Amino acid sequence: MHDAQVWLVHYIVAHSPVADLMRTAWAWPIAESLHFLGLSLLIGTVGAFDLRLLGIGRRIPIAVMHRFIPWGIAGFVVNVCTGLCFLLTDPDQYIYNPSFHFKLLFLMIAGVNASMFYLTSYRQVFTGAAVYDVPRRAKVIAAVSLCAWMGVITCGRLLTFYRPAPCRDQPTTMLLVCAP
Repeated sequence: MHDAQVWLVHYIVAHSPVADLMRTAWAWPIAESLHFLGLSLLIGTVGAFDLRLLGIGRRIPIAVMHRFIPWGIAGFVVNVCTGLCFLLTDPDQYIYNPSFHFKLLFLMIAGVNASMFYLTSYRQVFTGAAVYDVPRRAKVIAAVSLCAWMGVITCGRLLTFYRPAPCRDQPTTMLLVCAP
């Protein structure tokens, strides 16, 4: 895997379409602000929906809470776009970073979990009997969702604390010191 990481970093550095723009005075701070706003939309809507599935705010119909999910999806799209800008600007700070690896793992868990909700529980949750309470499976999925998104946020925050040294100019044998 290490050779693939080295190749990927070198490739991104040589072909990044956004690195020059992102290194201007205001691009990175604007992208970080947009990333935070996207995260707020995502967690605000998906988190509230998950909490509703877990039984908080039982008097609120689940369908009403679900109407906010497109805002969460919009926030996710903003985060993917800004996150790609960060990655394409400083790939060595992400590709070699264990915190980034765990963030991607938690994103995958959140994505598979959301798919599981729509494949297994969505219809049950939106039947007439489940307007105010949901099946146990949906509650488990909501709990996993909240935990996965907390993992994404935590690992994203830890990215700055586990920054590997720049490695792209060193020979492959020295990269073992820079990358895990």
